[in-house]
Amino acid sequence: MHKRILIIGDSGRGKSTFAGKLAQRTGLPLYSTDDFYWKTKFSEPNDKAQSISDISKVYDQESWIMEGGTRHLIEKGIPLADKIYSLRFKYMLPQYYFLITRKFSRKHETFANLWGLLKHVTKARYVKSYRNHKPSQLQMISPYPEKVTHLYSLKEIKRELESYPLTTQN
Repeated sequence: MHKRILIIGDSGRGKSTFAGKLAQRTGLPLYSTDDFYWKTKFSEPNDKAQSISDISKVYDQESWIMEGGTRHLIEKGIPLADKIYSLRFKYMLPQYYFLITRKFSRKHETFANLWGLLKHVTKARYVKSYRNHKPSQLQMISPYPEKVTHLYSLKEIKRELESYPLTTQN
């Protein structure tokens, strides 16, 4: 069984949901890059150096599930992970749909936040210079094909989740 699992991918693809269910099945401790990125949830970012220092302590542990997409926070976890799941949308319209419907289940998310996120995911996919010439998540994980599994549909995500046996810790 994998002891260090990194779950990355597109906004709205279901990283948090998949990670939570995987943590329940495996009994591994669960973390989110959001908890390190934000000083005050979704309003005040943490100091970048401090967030990297804090998340590095988790990556140094024997076992973990880390989910999120912030490049500077997943960077150290990529080589340390036993397994990397990359959750992706093949097309933009389903991603827009999931992000819009998700907005209505999140009290903290405003329409301005949603609009900013929709612009961000569009630019991240289609504007090459958008990331200031920094590598994309896919480029960051490309040196580790042996431990990467790409999941594109909810059916694939469900099938992968069910491949993990339930632990007796649950």
